[in-house]
Amino acid sequence: MDGHWDGYDSIGGSVPLDLVNTISWRRDPTRRKDRLSDPARLSEWVVLVGAGPDRLEISEAVLESVKSFRETLYRVLVSDPPDVGALRKPLLAAYRHADLEPSLPLRWTVPLENGDALPHFLALATEELLRSGDRERIRECEGPGCGWVFTDHTRNRSRRWCSSSDCGNRARAKRHYDKTRV
Repeated sequence: MDGHWDGYDSIGGSVPLDLVNTISWRRDPTRRKDRLSDPARLSEWVVLVGAGPDRLEISEAVLESVKSFRETLYRVLVSDPPDVGALRKPLLAAYRHADLEPSLPLRWTVPLENGDALPHFLALATEELLRSGDRERIRECEGPGCGWVFTDHTRNRSRRWCSSSDCGNRARAKRHYDKTRV
């Protein structure tokens, strides 16, 4: 998932986290930018993060559904304790559209054959992520105003920034400035 798209890098470590990160500067209203501004942008994002090989025909209704799910997922990820009940409705809808893989271990999937399947695909991908051991490694960037989330794969779980070259660099520059300003 090494995509770069209009200032967006898919650094989350999974499709659901990359979905959350389609809002840049989430916690800074003056800089906030939603990269899913229209259905075509959402279709481009699907290919960028490897969720599907082809662009999908996406309606405004699907776009709004995905954006609503994105905000629900963000709240689940950053709240303490997480409000997992908010995922109930999207997950139930996803299972109604899912196929059971014909092998073990049991796995439900929603093929991305059209844009209408996207909200269900994302809900099941989210459930898979939150069931995995990676849940304890999900972090929110410590950069002021950033709000991006990622999976910390460092051995000692010490990753603090969405990107060391972005928010990490800003923090280092600020520390340097603060030291030299004295």
